Amino acid sequence: MIFNLWQNTLMKKSSYYFCLVLLLVSCSESSDLDANKGPSFGFHVDRIVRANEGQIEIGTFAALDAEGDAISYSISNTDMSIDNDALVTFNTAPDFETQAEYTAVITASNDGGSDEINLTVYINDSDCEFDTAAALDACVFK
Repeated sequence: MIFNLWQNTLMKKSSYYFCLVLLLVSCSESSDLDANKGPSFGFHVDRIVRANEGQIEIGTFAALDAEGDAISYSISNTDMSIDNDALVTFNTAPDFETQAEYTAVITASNDGGSDEINLTVYINDSDCEFDTAAALDACVFK
């Protein structure tokens, strides 16, 4: 008899705890579904790019937003710009002899939050300089 009473009490407590856990899990899942999440670049691996001397366009570094909300972009390096389509460009053509490496942090944001990635751009040196490039039909980059 005592064993049956103990077993019934244990089962009632187990059922109670199971219902409580189920309630908490279901509440937390629904609140996650309703939350507006910010954009994401996905994997947080530094982006490394090589660009030739005189090349203005660096590349496109777009984030995704799960809800499809509009994303605005910014970049920390004042030598570069980023447009609404996430295209990063140099403001003036890079010159290897002046600066061979550029770094920046790209931020994607909207009302749901923001995400950041690091960008490093290495400049390829050219065998010909800008003043002789017009006389030579092609330049070799190394």
